[in-house]
Amino acid sequence: MWGIRLDGKAWEDGLFQAVVQYKIDNSKALVMSPKANYELDIKRIRELPALPRFVYGEQVSPCNHPDMTGVIIGIRWHFKRNCCFYTISINGKTKSKRYFDDDLISTT
Repeated sequence: MWGIRLDGKAWEDGLFQAVVQYKIDNSKALVMSPKANYELDIKRIRELPALPRFVYGEQVSPCNHPDMTGVIIGIRWHFKRNCCFYTISINGKTKSKRYFDDDLISTT
C-alpha cells in the first residue's frame, strides 16, 4: 500500500508529508520504503488515490535532458494538484527542482 504520512512528529526524520510504501501489521503501519522497518500509527497515514508512477531508488531521466540519469530519492504529495512529485539525485547531487510524472522517464 502507498500513503502520505501526516504525522507532525515525522518532521525530524524527514518523512512529514512523504509518500511511503507500507503494509498493515497488527493495526500498525510498517513502512517498507523509504525507510524500512519503521512503525507508524495507521491513523497518521492517508492512503493514496493512485500509485506513484516512480518508486524510491528507481533510475530516471528528466524528459528535457535524457542524457542525464538520476535516482528517485524523495516522493511527496502535491495537495493542490492531487498528485505525486519527485526529488532526484544526479551524480550524488540533489536537484532542487520538483519533478512530476510527465517530467521524468524511467531508464530501467
